[in-house]
Formats: sequence, structure tokens, C-alpha cells
Amino acid sequence: MPSVDYTQQGFTSIRVNIDKGVAIVTLCRSNQRNTFVEATVADIVKAYDLFDRDDCVRVVLMTAEQDSPAFCAGAELSKGWGSLFTPEVEEEGDTFHRDSGGIVTLAIFRCRKITMVAVNGHAVGVGITGLQLPCDIRFAWAGTKLAFPFVRRGIAPEAASSYLLPKLLGNSRALSLFLTGATVTPDSPLLSGLYHTILPNREDVFPAALALAKDLAENTSMTAVAVSKALVWRGYDNIEEQHVLDSRAIRVLATGGDANEGATAFMQRRPPKFSDAPGSLKQWMPWWREVAVVPRKAKL
Repeated sequence: MPSVDYTQQGFTSIRVNIDKGVAIVTLCRSNQRNTFVEATVADIVKAYDLFDRDDCVRVVLMTAEQDSPAFCAGAELSKGWGSLFTPEVEEEGDTFHRDSGGIVTLAIFRCRKITMVAVNGHAVGVGITGLQLPCDIRFAWAGTKLAFPFVRRGIAPEAASSYLLPKLLGNSRALSLFLTGATVTPDSPLLSGLYHTILPNREDVFPAALALAKDLAENTSMTAVAVSKALVWRGYDNIEEQHVLDSRAIRVLATGGDANEGATAFMQRRPPKFSDAPGSLKQWMPWWREVAVVPRKAKL
């Protein structure tokens, strides 16, 4: 049983239910094409923080209602762009704010569990940048229409997409998508590699994603997942330092119960029963803030 009652959290733009270690997040503003509003921000930030801390949740899967006309049709613009930003505040002499799409991106990105999305409808703007790019694994319906329309609306890419999209696709394809604002489908060469699976039938997207989510929830170690995600996104930009970091990660994990259970289960030819929680890594993670990993000088 989950340690959190997700039906009592006051969510209005999403529904959350737990199925065998998988937290299913369903966007439920179908009559409004799941446009991005303040409630969306508040609900997703709260939910993903809870998922991160709930050891009964191993995988998070976001989707839209099957009959929704869109997965997410982008930002709700009836009140103008101003509603998409936090109020400006003063900090250390500078005035700044945060775009709400980026706040959602960071909430999903920082979740230490496996994050997945089943895109079963059209997605525009923040429907891609904030709800898809920060996820680990993406499924999509082949008929989905996708667009990054920012330059055609007089604004710049938001939701930290100017960081994530080039990292995921490379600068050339990211610029093609950003600067043309073209509408594409998941199988476009410009999106090559972004989606784990693209399915021809809309109704098959969520079941296929859920099947993988349940498999991962049952057969992966939460601590190994958290470390693997951090190594990819928080690593170094040269092979020597990354080698030191990889080595340290293996050593830290090897002292945990999951590593012993993984080896034992393999030898006994049975499914593993992993029980370590990400909280057990607090002595080491986040190393990018607390641990200085400096490689020894090579002997010439």
C-alpha cells in the first residue's frame, strides 16, 4: 500500500492512482484540452514531490484521458502571458521570476523514480517541453501532432527546454524545431530517438507504457535507478572524471542490500526483491553539491 493517500491531496487538474508500484498521473481537464493552468503547476509539483519521497512508488507514468481531444494543448492564454510566470522578487539585488513550465519541468526532473509519459493525443508548447522532455521514457501515438511554436508567438522556448532539447536531440535538430515552429509527428527525423516507442493506434499507447512501467517497478532497484539517472544528468564532461564518478557509484551501491539481492537472485534464477530506498543514499547524493570528486593525477 502507498504511504500517501493520493485521493486526499486536493488535486483538480490531475488524478493519481497507484497500480503495483506505478503512480499513474492522468491529466483530467479534457474539456479544456488539458491546457496548462496554475492548478496544473500546483498539482504536478506537489504530486512529483510526494512520489519522490514515497517508497511505495517506483515508477511514475503520466497520460491523458483516453477520450481527451489533446494530451496538452499548451498554455492557457486567455489571460495573456503574464499568468505563466511567478511574481517578480528581489534576490541579491537582481529581479527575477520563474516560468511555471520550468517549475513543473524541475519537479519531474528531480524525481528520483523512473518517470514515464504516454502521449496519447496532440501536444503543443509546454505540453512537450514541461510534460515530456524531463521524463526518462516516452511513449507516443504516431498520429500525435507536436509543435514548439514559441518564435511564432513572439516568445522564447520555455520550461528549461533550451537545455533539455539540445541534450536529448543535439543542437541542430533542437534549433530546427525551435526556429521553424513546425508541426511534426513523433516519427519525424527531427525527433529521432526522443520516443522509446511509437504506436500506430492511440488506444494502445497507455497499455503499452503501463506494461513496461509495471515490469520496471517490479524488477529494478530504486537506488540503482536514482544513481543511474544522476550519473547521466549530473556527471562530468570528460571521461577521466566520469570514470571516477562511475567507480564511486558502484562502490556505494555495492554496500547496499539491493546489490546483494540482485546477485543472489541472478544466481538462483528468480526475480529480485529489491527493498533499498533512495533515502539511503543521502550520505553520497547529491554529490554535485556535497562531494568533490577529484581524480588522482595520472602517472606518466
